[in-house]
Amino acid sequence: MFDKIFKLCRPRELSSYVISVIEETIDIAMADHEDGTVGLRLAAAFDLLASIEYYHSVANRGWTYCSEEPQMMLYPYTNTCPRCIGKSKFKYAKANKPESGQIGMVTTELLCQMLETVFKKNGRNINVYKASEPIDAVIYDEDSKKMIIAEVKSAPLMTIPLAMMCEHITETVDGELIYIKHSILDNPMVKHSSIGLYFPKAEDLQESFIPLVMDWSVEKPFYTALHHLFASKPEFFHQYYKYWETAYHAYSKKERNCPLFWMTNGCGQPVPRPDDWPRRRGSGYESVSDGKTSVGMDRTDDIKKAIYQVLKLGSEYKLDNDNIKTAIISNIHAVRHYDEYLLTLRDVIWTLDSTHVAKRAIQLDPDTPMYNLFDGILSFTYSDIRDEWIEEIFNFGG
Repeated sequence: MFDKIFKLCRPRELSSYVISVIEETIDIAMADHEDGTVGLRLAAAFDLLASIEYYHSVANRGWTYCSEEPQMMLYPYTNTCPRCIGKSKFKYAKANKPESGQIGMVTTELLCQMLETVFKKNGRNINVYKASEPIDAVIYDEDSKKMIIAEVKSAPLMTIPLAMMCEHITETVDGELIYIKHSILDNPMVKHSSIGLYFPKAEDLQESFIPLVMDWSVEKPFYTALHHLFASKPEFFHQYYKYWETAYHAYSKKERNCPLFWMTNGCGQPVPRPDDWPRRRGSGYESVSDGKTSVGMDRTDDIKKAIYQVLKLGSEYKLDNDNIKTAIISNIHAVRHYDEYLLTLRDVIWTLDSTHVAKRAIQLDPDTPMYNLFDGILSFTYSDIRDEWIEEIFNFGG
């Protein structure tokens, strides 16, 4: 059965340089942590790296001009101006999040590489592979000869917007020069201006703009920029993590009064909704970020699909092989929907009954094997595990 599964495995498409930056990010995330925070810091590192991937699709169109002092052009990833939301004001902006199909490919690749790096950093001889349908990822332990076949559901919590300083934007109305207020505009100077990361003011966190050193001649310039940022600003990841942790708790508790809540995916409709907030083409109003973009495995449709997929994988590949395990894997657990969709299923076990009549275990042959529906529901932030080997390798408690 292992041979059949290995035939579905595919090589990752990350360059050696990108892998080196991923490894550097993980090293920084896992260093100098407080007890119990390693998993959260790894989840934050996933978001940072997913953001880097998103930035490579930055376009000239879709920028938001904010006329607050000092003026900025911003490239946000939810439908509200990041600067204005830091002042508790909703100003509609165009979200630049990639399409869901692209997100799935990018985040699965990234999560596989991160897991393999963490396993090896922890002294485990474990390889992690992308796979073809019906399997998303394969985790194979060379020493114990055990394997996880997994359904992957991963998506970042938030993406810090890109930004650049600019002058006042003006236009002529009836022969008079006027200043434009908040607007969605094209930006023809993306590669010819100082671009950086914008962090809004939130609670006790200060507003900041962090310039990036860009080399647009390389294939993945934002990875190079991140490497340079780590070298020139050693405290950067700590700053990033503080923002990410604040956003994570705001998302978990639906703290709508926290500005960073409105930069998280799946945050919903603005509350209170401004009078000038735009309507959708059909009915209702635009969201800041709808449920289709939810975090990690927290999208309900994804949870339902994953439950079926793990059962299907088990029925095809686990029979009579105790070394093959099944799991759902994500960067972040189902923060809001765990109790509703997974809690009552986490301890389900199953078997096959060809007689079609057994209603109690005693009616089955004593040698009938039993299988966990989930050997693991796994993420950096929280895991439910029913297997000792998986418990050992997915110990991110720090």
